[in-house]
Amino acid sequence: MRWRALAAAGMIAGAGPAPAGAMSLSETGDRITLAGSIVPGDGEAFARFLAGPHARPLRVVYLDSGGGKVLEGIAIGRAIRRAGLATAVDAHAARCDSACTLIFAGGVRRHYVHGEDVYEGMSGRTGLGFHTAHRPGNRIEASTLNEHGTDTMRRFYAEMGQPGAATLVDKAAFNTLYRPSGSTALGLGIATSLQAP
Repeated sequence: MRWRALAAAGMIAGAGPAPAGAMSLSETGDRITLAGSIVPGDGEAFARFLAGPHARPLRVVYLDSGGGKVLEGIAIGRAIRRAGLATAVDAHAARCDSACTLIFAGGVRRHYVHGEDVYEGMSGRTGLGFHTAHRPGNRIEASTLNEHGTDTMRRFYAEMGQPGAATLVDKAAFNTLYRPSGSTALGLGIATSLQAP
């Protein structure tokens, strides 16, 4: 197994330590596992990873991420689509929230493994998690809705052939995640299979 820990572009250039929870990539055979938060520079880092040498041709990207930066998620999703890779989320063991759903959308085939076991709504902790984009708050200011970011997400889902994903974004209450069941994900074209690739 080969590991490459990738975080901000500065880490790759040797500019300092990776932020806690930042994106990491591991490769086993034809499978990539992407885990951690999506931070600035991760789109370029993922593209460099894909361009690097690989022992076997890559086939699928497994995801386990709480999300992060929308534009970075879009960049990774587009790179996955250009490379002709599938994406997968195992709803028994992993989550793919927020910007991670943009990465999932990039798969030419999208496997929502064990999605049939997801109870649809806002109570689960694993599986796909959709919500509106927001600007995080701090000790002085509360988090606020980011309408431009949400519109950007909607356009990307449509670009990837999954405009129905926008309906799930709209179902999420502010600062919560809406998790679709496997049948909903299939019905909206978000997932193409509930089986492992």
